[in-house]
Amino acid sequence: MNTQDYIEFIPKFICKLNDDGMSEDIINTAKWITNHFKKYCLKNCIKSVNMEVIKKFYEEQYDFDIFNPKYKSQIVLRRPLLILMEYYETGSYFKTHQKSITLNVPREYGEVFSLIQKEYINNLDNCINVKKRKVWILANLVNYLYENNITDFKDIQISNISNYIDLVSKKYAKQTIRTMKSVLREILNWLYQKNIISFNGKMAFPLIKGDTRDKMLSTYTEEEIKRILEVIDVSNSYGKCAYLVISLLAYYGLRAGDIIALKLENIDFANNSIKIIQRKTNKKLILPLIDEVKFPLLDYLKNGKNPSANKEYVLSTMYAPYTKFNNTSSIYRMVSRAMKIAGINFENKHHGPHALRHSLATNMINNNVPISAISNVLGHSSTKTTNIYITKDTTHLRELTLEVPCNE
Repeated sequence: MNTQDYIEFIPKFICKLNDDGMSEDIINTAKWITNHFKKYCLKNCIKSVNMEVIKKFYEEQYDFDIFNPKYKSQIVLRRPLLILMEYYETGSYFKTHQKSITLNVPREYGEVFSLIQKEYINNLDNCINVKKRKVWILANLVNYLYENNITDFKDIQISNISNYIDLVSKKYAKQTIRTMKSVLREILNWLYQKNIISFNGKMAFPLIKGDTRDKMLSTYTEEEIKRILEVIDVSNSYGKCAYLVISLLAYYGLRAGDIIALKLENIDFANNSIKIIQRKTNKKLILPLIDEVKFPLLDYLKNGKNPSANKEYVLSTMYAPYTKFNNTSSIYRMVSRAMKIAGINFENKHHGPHALRHSLATNMINNNVPISAISNVLGHSSTKTTNIYITKDTTHLRELTLEVPCNE
């Protein structure tokens, strides 16, 4: 953006922070930093604001590299301009920021790296968070290759990829490594199709193994779910909110992030449906507004939600200034608290929102609901994803899977 656009955008950015319920300290810090940067740009006759200019600003004014902060105070100082730029470019922003990916990519890889972002990653049907993770994974690989004197994509060999995975396997958890392999396999396939490299992703990663441990997902029976709902005291605002939240989890299997992002415009009372765009997948999900959810929803909106609360979102905090929930920790506490009161045994088991999502899937399979129907309820794009949630015996699962067309 040019400098004048930046100056005019500052008030809108501050309003966004207010609307999101940010604390007074955060807002005041944002005002101070954004105005300090404005004066810096005007003093130095800077015509265009970009990350290079911002990086130089922090180096000259505060003597640290924003992409490699060493102290908490430096993270606080860099945050306002990072999220302002992200809000300007995407219409939203993340709560935390890692070091910039694009600026750390070696110049020799820059052109193809940008091409991958523009023509492949940006066109994927993923939410912005997933896309950024894929860019981060690619950038780490590119930097490793550069450090090992490989300066062009066309010179990459399968052995280079294997060596890189061996190296990072000592640093990251197994699940992270599996994610990295999957992402790199996709990108390598795209590069191969574009004749940029001489091998595809399947050749580099013939098999990406899951967890070898016989790990069962944390699930709870229909009777346990019923007990959890029954113990909630709905005579007060907190109870009405908790009952609605757990109903959304128990009957729809919604992710906690989608629940706190649920807006009144997503509820179609006339047609008894709920329509959302899932934050994780960026895919549309339409669910019937069943009575088990509709009545707790109406009770909360009429009798539980503070009249001065945010009018856009369904849920609001219990205390002033009654903003929307900014994270899912409150959802986790509601579920965990209700389970404890209900006397549910969750020793060595997860006992948060996602456990109820797993439980819904497992209980549906136990009731002989086809995998395809479960996949639709959970908002999965593929039944392969749904299979991960199922803890039913494999024989029964195999029988039900046969009902699904092969192209799913």
